[in-house]
Amino acid sequence: MSHQATGDRMMAAVLGVIALAFSAQLARAQFDDVEATAYLVPGHFHGWAGLLALAMMLILWRMGRKTRDLKAEGQSFARSKKMHGRISDVMMMLVFIHAFLGFLYLLQIL
Repeated sequence: MSHQATGDRMMAAVLGVIALAFSAQLARAQFDDVEATAYLVPGHFHGWAGLLALAMMLILWRMGRKTRDLKAEGQSFARSKKMHGRISDVMMMLVFIHAFLGFLYLLQIL
């Protein structure tokens, strides 16, 4: 599988996970018998970090596409490739922190 295909699948997975999270919040609102949109705005750091991660993932994904396009056009793509790699490293660290916070939040609910 190519690097680009992996990136596309990861982007789709991120969108799927976030859609699942919003769906879960809508279901939670229905179970709690409150307005459907009552839980859609995050009320904790984990939720806000998830939205920030979505924005960063979109930037990372677009930067990968830009690097691919520059390479295909025969232009210099070294700077774009280096930036894409650095952002992906930061994203990986943030994903681990975000997952750990989600785990702690899950324990808090139980």
